[in-house]
Amino acid sequence: MSSSEKSHKWEAGSATAPSTPFSLMIGYGLQLSLVACWVGGFASPAFAYHWYKTKNSVALSFYAAVVASGYVFPSSYTGSPSLKEFYMRYIFLPFKSSQRRFKHIPNRDNPGIVLYHPHGMFSWGFANGGAWNLFYYKEGFQGLVASSLLHAPGFRLLFVKLLGGINSAEKPELVKKMKNKESFGLIPGGFHEATIAYPGTSRVFLKKRKGFVKYALQHGFSLIPVYTFGESDTYWNAPGFWKFRWGILNDRKLPAIVPFGRWWFPLLPRPVELNTIGGEALKLPKIEKPTKEDVDRWHEAYVQHLKKHFNTYKKEFGGSEANSELEIW
Repeated sequence: MSSSEKSHKWEAGSATAPSTPFSLMIGYGLQLSLVACWVGGFASPAFAYHWYKTKNSVALSFYAAVVASGYVFPSSYTGSPSLKEFYMRYIFLPFKSSQRRFKHIPNRDNPGIVLYHPHGMFSWGFANGGAWNLFYYKEGFQGLVASSLLHAPGFRLLFVKLLGGINSAEKPELVKKMKNKESFGLIPGGFHEATIAYPGTSRVFLKKRKGFVKYALQHGFSLIPVYTFGESDTYWNAPGFWKFRWGILNDRKLPAIVPFGRWWFPLLPRPVELNTIGGEALKLPKIEKPTKEDVDRWHEAYVQHLKKHFNTYKKEFGGSEANSELEIW
């Protein structure tokens, strides 16, 4: 255990092991699998239409098989533990370094929503500190994502079913988990937050995101902030035209990013220091019918809690964000 772990009394933590050329190549391949499934999933309808118009039956049959395979697993299947461990062992090796540290891990006795910031291009922090971690999936922890991504071909098969640990962020699934006192992870900024990501910045999209606070109040869940320092540096992203990109694509649950990572393969993330740091839980009261004032007050309390968390650890783990102020959009 490192001195930083001792000083902060971390509940759990780990860092990426040293890499070899062979393990590094495996890491690149796994990173590419995530990005390809993410991008390909959203682009696949256009490809399918092209194959249909050009009567490419082989490609169309393969596409149909990939789509169908994502729905053959029983709903009770939670993924392969060995595959989770394989991904967590190798996928972060291409980064300069990566680590995850958590001060509080929720459970059924003390349920909570683990809130990941910022979204970034492809949510590497969510992967680094989310449902694939041993100490999370043993608790039945799941990360909830946009339904459009949940049903994207390829992504659904590999990351939702084979790896497991991912489910829908739609209201029915969210409420079901809270009624059962099941803790879960969430990226509240969503695609809107991905749109404003840019190297050297520390931005979260939270001003209009209050739904998670309302649900937490209704069920007495705590709110646990997790901030990934380095996430915004993983890719360059085209800046500007925020309202246009939010309104045309993000409001329809579609991404509006223009990522550029490594110069020799822009879809792969840059080799940054990736530090996913989880903080103390903000305990909320249980209010079955919270008023707008209740929601606003506890939303502001969470924003201040997140700022405090960011400021506490930015000097130690922040890298390029060490002197930044957290921007609340």
